[in-house]
Amino acid sequence: MTPPFAVTGSVLTHPPARLRRQAAVAVATIVGLVLVGFLLRLTEIDVAASAALHHLREGALRSTAEAFYLALKPMPAAIIMLAATAAVVGLTRSWRPAVVFLGAVAATWGSAEAVKVVVGRPRPGMSEAAMATIGRAADASFPSGHVAFTAAFVAACVCLAWGTRWRSLVIAMGAVLVAGMTAAVVIEGVHYLGDAVASLVWAAGVFPAVRGGWAVAVARVDAGMRRRRARRVV
Repeated sequence: MTPPFAVTGSVLTHPPARLRRQAAVAVATIVGLVLVGFLLRLTEIDVAASAALHHLREGALRSTAEAFYLALKPMPAAIIMLAATAAVVGLTRSWRPAVVFLGAVAATWGSAEAVKVVVGRPRPGMSEAAMATIGRAADASFPSGHVAFTAAFVAACVCLAWGTRWRSLVIAMGAVLVAGMTAAVVIEGVHYLGDAVASLVWAAGVFPAVRGGWAVAVARVDAGMRRRRARRVV
């Protein structure tokens, strides 16, 4: 029986032809961004631009930025990720794309969060008005976990929808979400502009390798299960 909406997850679960090259790009991205993070700790390259965007925090723009930020704080983001994984199982009627979806998003997001500890860039000085509504951010600033999660989540959704009639809609909605979150974290004053942009680069460089690695692992597990079933039948 054809899965609902003809979603199969084939692009998401397809093992890449050049996983080693993707892995090399991911390593170069990680090393490069860590160095950039230390550079931003020592300079004020993006401080003026970040402050200018934070001053836009008024009226409808403030409410929108708050909604974006609060919707994807760590706990809500984790719940959304797990709910989306369950939805992938329902749409594809298979565990394979669900595992790749969950693994790729979690690893891209989690590794970005880990780099915060390594770089240790202090957060911007948040305004009292911002802290009153969204609270004080206690962890380090570089890169933005909110933006990393949003970009990885959208990338996984695009892979899932790639071979369907929903692809253009998912890409368009995803672009709005990523752009909105990138602007929101700076407007709210919880991140510098460099933190948000770094997360976009992080997702672009790390997600393909993570997705490819999970796809290869799932394919091998699936092949092993099929071989065991075949031996039992014989």
